Amino acid sequence: MAEYAHDRVALSVYLCAMLHDAAEDLYRLNPHDGPDPATLFRRFLAWVPRLRTGPDDR
Repeated sequence: MAEYAHDRVALSVYLCAMLHDAAEDLYRLNPHDGPDPATLFRRFLAWVPRLRTGPDDR
């Protein structure tokens, strides 16, 4: 988090890549019971604070 403190977009891109790698590994290791996409999203991306750009962002 400290490394990306001033670049949340780069942090999100990095975490998306890590999510992709994790999903690929999980599917390869257990193709019949693959990972739940919502669970992976929560684990990798949901915790990243969203940038607020204007009054319509809530």
